[in-house]
Amino acid sequence: MKKTLLAASVSLAALTGTAAMAMDDVVVAFAGTEDLKNDAEYVFIHAFAESMAQHGVDVTVHPSNTLGKESDRFDQTSQGLIEVNIGNGGSLMKASKWASTLFLPFLSSDEASFDRMVEESGALDRINEEASRLGVRVAGFAMRGGTLGLFNTEKPVTTLADLQDMRLRAQNGDQVTYMSAWGAKPTVVSWAETPNALQTGVAVGHFNPPSTVVAAGQVELLDYFTPLDAGPVPKVIMLSDDWYSFLTEEERGWVDDAIAEGISVNREWALEQVPYFEQTIQDGGIEITPLKEGERDKFVAASRSVWNQIVPQDDVDFISQYAD
Repeated sequence: MKKTLLAASVSLAALTGTAAMAMDDVVVAFAGTEDLKNDAEYVFIHAFAESMAQHGVDVTVHPSNTLGKESDRFDQTSQGLIEVNIGNGGSLMKASKWASTLFLPFLSSDEASFDRMVEESGALDRINEEASRLGVRVAGFAMRGGTLGLFNTEKPVTTLADLQDMRLRAQNGDQVTYMSAWGAKPTVVSWAETPNALQTGVAVGHFNPPSTVVAAGQVELLDYFTPLDAGPVPKVIMLSDDWYSFLTEEERGWVDDAIAEGISVNREWALEQVPYFEQTIQDGGIEITPLKEGERDKFVAASRSVWNQIVPQDDVDFISQYAD
């Protein structure tokens, strides 16, 4: 009898151990759509999921804010209800005040320079020192594709002076600071309300790359685009810190490799899609109006003059060592 019970116990333990070793499905949430042509976040997610599938792990994708908007998804990631969340810069700044430093305008000009800066400065370590206290781990960035410039409905912008008193939609107080330094009149408007703001004249423009305008379906709402090469648009790859920490060493390796693969595929996509997005906005009636010679330098100078109003001067001095 004892042998039977022992055998049964051993068998149950073996079964339980096997079940424990099977990695659960990974829940991934983001604001965009499952569109490999236009959505940078999904390009990353798709490659991440394919990599995890090689280890028999399923990835469940929740697009279009179906698990909540930015702040809701951040909180669920912090609580371990979402394993992987692709958030915006505002969500990152909720986790780490220092992270604002990476989003200073004209700090980096493109994806490659941004990646180099993050790597050489040890930025992720600094961010995660703060983010881990909220139960979040930042694993890297998925690029939207292209670089930041100015869209508007009013007139061609070819000089800094053209922005005088122009009503620009600002994402947050940081954008208000540097847009004011440009001479514009910024007003904070949520992204969801931006189309209505453009149609009613509350704002006549905003600061984004063509990829964002195409993905958001705003091409018909805008008339002019001025390339500024003011930096890429990183989307933030956030992990539940509790979830990641409780994975086995092997499972963490799978996740790390899948993230690296997703980022690699995303970067290739971002470079390849730049001409497509520029052509798409032109086909939709948006005129591209380059800056006159020497005018970008004026934007750079105006922006950098207020960097220390956005982040502490010590952080400006530190990150400037790695800037373009």
